[in-house]
Amino acid sequence: MSAVDAAVAPRVGCDLQGVAPVAESIARQGERYLRAVLAPEEIAELTRSGAAKPSAESVAGRFAAKEAVLKVLRPSPEDAVPWPHIVLRTDAHGAPGVQLRGTAARLAGEAGLGGWSVSTSHDGGFALAVALATAS
Repeated sequence: MSAVDAAVAPRVGCDLQGVAPVAESIARQGERYLRAVLAPEEIAELTRSGAAKPSAESVAGRFAAKEAVLKVLRPSPEDAVPWPHIVLRTDAHGAPGVQLRGTAARLAGEAGLGGWSVSTSHDGGFALAVALATAS
């Protein structure tokens, strides 16, 4: 496979995140932790129901999804990707979608990736996420 073919081949990433460590971080660091992991619109979406803070399960799911997306992006050690540069939003049907900013968007563009799909699930104290990117 040539470098061009490799750049446009679909890429998959997955991640498993424990809910308990996320709950501990939210309890210990509160807003500081949430702002480090989530973009402002993600926090707004997760507290839209009137909750003071997003649930640990929801944050763990987004954290796992961001890790899965990061695995697809394959950054070099010099490419720091702040978590809020990977934004997960849900549509009217509750399906998650990916929006990339800053370094994350640059890496996706350089790799020729543009079509994103992500899926998350929670069970037994864990959150699982799978991300798929195809050629733009």
